[in-house]
Amino acid sequence: MRLARNLGVVAAGLMVAATITAVPATAGPSFHTEIDPSSVKESIEYLVKTYGVSEQEALRRLELQNDAAKLEEMLKRDASGEYAGMWLDQEGGGKLVVAMTKPSAAQRHVVTMPDRANVKIRTVKNSLSALRSAHDRISKQVGAGPDAVYLPAVSETENRVVVWERAWLKEKKAGVATESQATERAFDAEPGMVSTRTLPKPTPYAVDWGFCHPLYCTNYGPMRGGLRLDMRRDNGTVGGCTSGFNLRTTGGAFPGVPWVLTAGHCMATKTNNVPTQHNGEPVVNQHGIEKNAYPYDYAAVRYVDAAAANKWLESQTNRNVVLKYCRNGGTDSNADTPCGPQATSQNQEITKVTPLAEIKAGMIVCASGSGSSAVNYPDSVDSGAGAGYLVGTRCGRVLSTDVGINTDVCARAGDSGGPLFSQVDKAALGILNGSQQARSGACQMGELNNYSPISTILEDLSARQASGGSVFNVITTPQG
Repeated sequence: MRLARNLGVVAAGLMVAATITAVPATAGPSFHTEIDPSSVKESIEYLVKTYGVSEQEALRRLELQNDAAKLEEMLKRDASGEYAGMWLDQEGGGKLVVAMTKPSAAQRHVVTMPDRANVKIRTVKNSLSALRSAHDRISKQVGAGPDAVYLPAVSETENRVVVWERAWLKEKKAGVATESQATERAFDAEPGMVSTRTLPKPTPYAVDWGFCHPLYCTNYGPMRGGLRLDMRRDNGTVGGCTSGFNLRTTGGAFPGVPWVLTAGHCMATKTNNVPTQHNGEPVVNQHGIEKNAYPYDYAAVRYVDAAAANKWLESQTNRNVVLKYCRNGGTDSNADTPCGPQATSQNQEITKVTPLAEIKAGMIVCASGSGSSAVNYPDSVDSGAGAGYLVGTRCGRVLSTDVGINTDVCARAGDSGGPLFSQVDKAALGILNGSQQARSGACQMGELNNYSPISTILEDLSARQASGGSVFNVITTPQG
C-alpha cells in the first residue's frame, strides 16, 4: 500500500464505501473474442509467475481485458449518463470492476459476457461524462498543456478529477498564481469531485554510456521499438536510449515523412549535431521535434538521409513492429522476464494506439528496452543499468494513470524512450520517461516506472505543426 500512496492512488478495493453488485448468470449474444495463447505468451507467463495461476486462468484474464474494451465502448454508447469507468483487479482474482451511477444500466451488456462471473459492478456518485466535463472545464481554467504547472486527469478508480501540480515548473513559469486561483475556483465549482496533488517528477533514466545495442541489429532494419540509439555528447562520450515507435506524418510541411520516436531527455544539452547511431551505423539526426517536460517527454527525429530511411524502414514490409527479445535465467529472471530457456528475437506487431483515457489500472502490458551492463555484455560499453540487468522485453501491469502511465514494469538506465505496449490488442501505449526510484542492477519487487502516453505525444506533435498542416501518427500497418 505504501507504493499506492506514493502514486496518489487509493487501492481499488478500499477506494469507496460503495455497493458491489454481482452480475446474474443469464446468457445472451456475446461479444467475447478468444485470444491465441501464442500471441500473448509473455503476458501469460507474467501472470503465471506473479499471481501463481494456471496458464488457462492467465489467458482468461487477458481475454477479459480484451472484452473490457468492447464493453466500455457499448456502455459509453448506451449508458453514457451512468457509466463511470472500469479497471482490472489482478490481485483480487482477475476481476473486472465496472463503475456505474446506476448499476442496472450495465446489466444488459454484462450478462452477455461468458466471463460475467468475474465482472463486478461498483456503485459510484459521478458518471464518467460528468468527470470528463469537469476535466475539460478545469483544463481551460488552468491553461493545461505541455508548459502548464497544473494538469487535470480523470481518476476512474477514485471517481474524481485530480489536478496534478508539476511543482518543479513553478519557479520557471510566470503566472502561476493565476493558475492556482483557477484551480481553487475549480474546487468551488465541483465540490467533492475534484482534488489536487503534487505530481512526483520521474527522474529521467540517465542517458547511458553504451556504443551499440547489445542485440546488435546487424541486418539494419526494420527500425523497431526496443533498438539501441547511441548519441554522442558534446564532451565526446557516447550516451544511448531506446527507440520507441515508428511514426509517419501526413500532409502539410512533412507529407509522408518517417520519424523515429524516443524520449526527449535523451537529446537534451547536445549541440554537436553528430547523427544518432545504432551498432555504429548513422541512422537518425541528433535533434528533431522535441520536448522534455513529463508527461511531454519525446523526440521525433528524422533519418539522416533518404538512403538511411530506405535502408532502415522504407524497403521493409513490417514497419509497424517493436522488438520482442526474450530470455530467461540469469540474475534478474523474475516474474516480469517471462521468456523461454534461450534468447529469442521476434517482432511484436502494433496495429493501434490506445489513448490515455482508455488505459485502465490493472491492465497487463509489456515493454522493450536496451539498457545493459558490461558485466553481462563484455563486448558492449556499460549503459549504467547495473550488473545483472539484462536487455529485452518485460511485462507487468498498469498501477495507475494520472497525466502519465505508472507501471510496475522493470526498467533501468538506457531503456528511456522504449515502447510500452499491449499484446492483448497490439496497441501502442507510451514510451519510458523514468522512475521515482534510484535502482540499478537486477529487477526487484516493487518496481515503479513512468511512461509518457503516446496519445499525449501525438496530440502535442500535431498541434506544434498545426501551422504547417502535418499530422503525426504511429505506423500501424506493415506498409504504413
